[in-house]
Amino acid sequence: MRRIFLTFIILSLLLLRSLTAAELLKNGDFETGDITGWKYWETYPWDGDGAPVESPTHVTIAFPGTIGNPTPPTTSGFFALAQQVVSSGTARGGIYQEVRVILNTPYILTGHMSFYGDDIGDAAIIGILDSSWNPALAFTAINKNYISGNAVSSWMEFSLMIIPSKDVITIFTETRQDWMHGRVAGWYDNLSLKPVPEPTKLLTPQKKQNE
Repeated sequence: MRRIFLTFIILSLLLLRSLTAAELLKNGDFETGDITGWKYWETYPWDGDGAPVESPTHVTIAFPGTIGNPTPPTTSGFFALAQQVVSSGTARGGIYQEVRVILNTPYILTGHMSFYGDDIGDAAIIGILDSSWNPALAFTAINKNYISGNAVSSWMEFSLMIIPSKDVITIFTETRQDWMHGRVAGWYDNLSLKPVPEPTKLLTPQKKQNE
């Protein structure tokens, strides 16, 4: 009975630690109604095929967005981030946030994203760089969640984990239009970055000698 009670206490403490782990992202739910805590980035002019850019345009930030509005409009609170391209042309951009971390300690990024695209070159991305910000690395990063093409998605929950090799990682979003026509929008909400709780060893009472 004592062993069961001790196990219950340890599991309860582990759950409490998981629920109360420190949030590392600033304004990950975007309830400020803007990108406070984040920085805007774009590669302009840009063409995903490497061809001369004939019709460069920009990725804009909107609260709320005006393209492909998901239902419901947010997953929590009053605001969600919308990154959109409202005119024909090629565009690539988003926001990012650098976060100080502990080397070789696992972290998990969770949240929701939605997408509206009307051509094969459209994409919405969220990812983690094992470094400070570098848009060139974002283009080739493999640690990311990706929705693309001629598609409309409702809110999708995602999770990404990283064990950093440096003391800074970068959380980034990207909305991309690699075509000369159409529109695209990437939506993001309720983003959260927390350390993964360490496994807790279940301690059992040691038997006394001669017991």
